[in-house]
Amino acid sequence: MKFIILMLSLFFFSTPSSNAQKETPVTWSFELKKLSDTEFEIIAKANIKKEWTIYSQFTEDNGPVPTAFVVDDKEVKFEEKSKSTTEFDPLFEVNVIKFKEEAIFSYKMKKQNAQSCKGYVTFMTCDGAKCLPPTDVEFELKL
Repeated sequence: MKFIILMLSLFFFSTPSSNAQKETPVTWSFELKKLSDTEFEIIAKANIKKEWTIYSQFTEDNGPVPTAFVVDDKEVKFEEKSKSTTEFDPLFEVNVIKFKEEAIFSYKMKKQNAQSCKGYVTFMTCDGAKCLPPTDVEFELKL
């Protein structure tokens, strides 16, 4: 009987810690392409787990938190290169533009005096039943 109580105690006390691990259905990668001596292109790629989505930079006011990019302390709009879908989202009760499985964004910039550019992307991800809080992912790229 003591063995059963011990095992049940271990199960109940260990379960919350395993559920408390941060869920990461989206991973980001950043690349810098040199287009000329004075122009570069930042390419941001989100790999999205099946059943999850992220949202466009251009969402309705009552919708999810839009994806947003900041480069060198300025909010900028990246070009959305991936195929997106526009559909009614029952979680937000509005039409949303979303990306599934992969989202690629690009931004062309002029070379500055700095040797690198720094920034971050803010995004929100949902799976149709729940959403995770908006998350920032930082990047630094050498020019």
